[in-house]
Amino acid sequence: MIESKNHQRGVQLFELGRYQEAISYLSTAISESIYNYGSKYYLALCFFNTEAYDKASKILDELLQETPNEGNIFFLKGQIAYRLNNAHHAMSLVDKSIELDPYEADFFGFKGALLMDQKKFEQALHFVNEGLQLDPKNTACLNLRARILTKLNRKEEAEETVEHILYDNAEDDYAHANVGWVALENGDTEKALHHFKQALQLNPNMQYAREGMATAIKSKNFLYKWYLKYAFWMSKQSSRNQWIFIIGIYVAYRVGIGILRASDLTFLVIPLVIVYLVFVLGGWIMESLSNTILLADSYGKYLLTNEEKYSGYTFGGLLLGGILGTIAFFVFGNPLFMLWGFTCFCALLPLPGSFLKTSKNVRIFGLFYGIAILCVGFFGIFFTSDIMLNGAIVLGMMVLYTWLFNFIS
Repeated sequence: MIESKNHQRGVQLFELGRYQEAISYLSTAISESIYNYGSKYYLALCFFNTEAYDKASKILDELLQETPNEGNIFFLKGQIAYRLNNAHHAMSLVDKSIELDPYEADFFGFKGALLMDQKKFEQALHFVNEGLQLDPKNTACLNLRARILTKLNRKEEAEETVEHILYDNAEDDYAHANVGWVALENGDTEKALHHFKQALQLNPNMQYAREGMATAIKSKNFLYKWYLKYAFWMSKQSSRNQWIFIIGIYVAYRVGIGILRASDLTFLVIPLVIVYLVFVLGGWIMESLSNTILLADSYGKYLLTNEEKYSGYTFGGLLLGGILGTIAFFVFGNPLFMLWGFTCFCALLPLPGSFLKTSKNVRIFGLFYGIAILCVGFFGIFFTSDIMLNGAIVLGMMVLYTWLFNFIS
């Protein structure tokens, strides 16, 4: 069948990334021939790239009624499911796409990505390698392979894959950004900065590279550098192992406290408590703290998204409020100032970090929970004059948040 001019123009605009304009031409092409598979599929891709997932899904469901054995349709539906945080459904859809078309490398790459998210790195590597057997130069599979090998601590193989990526894709912005992230995880900040810079020169609006550049700049900070090492290490662990590690640290902390008290070394108890709190709470506040630091950097602030800026400003404001409240307490001797300062410190856990959550429900929960802590701390005195009770409630809310957050997320 001869493709219409509207279809051809729509595809051209799609390939240029001008999705909204492409939608108009492709819609017209469909009206000219309602059974035009190509126009419908490209229209679904346009809606997918503009995050209009409901419209994309509706078109794909229509295509499935007309052509139920097309692997591409299940593949795109799987990508939509993944974007909507339904990884289980995405896996079943990509399995169907592989069943229908077992010779498409992108399908195997996508399954590898899903398995990597589940921390099943060996299985992920198996499927990515299968994809590369079908297409040795498949960019998605090569990039995933480098990341998976890094997670498996197979650094030499990861480096070889990285060289392969850049040899074939020297002008590919995503390839440079991905190499940057691999270098960053391997602790090579300078190499990471170089490749993030290359990616941004090729595509100034690439969010993946901007996030990488911001993270690399943050890693120059001593505390953030060690936090980043810890975060990368934890990201390699299964959920079960993560909980075992966290519980193990808590048990070691309690045993340490008991030994110090029994050995008349009680003067070391407070330092141990401080170290434990920094370790436990550092992961909750480090990203927001680093955003605050970047806001003060003449260049770094331009790398932050609006959400990261909100997080940085909120963290800075609460930290300042906590410090001022503590100073006011020692100057004026009024315990109310200490309560207000303590409340600001406790709100540092849920409030600034809420702006950084990708899940809408988790973001809203953190935002309102942080506001609730502030309301209890600042206005609780209108319901009870017991300042110690107010402080205890605020502290309890902060501790409870760490458990509720893990449950919700």
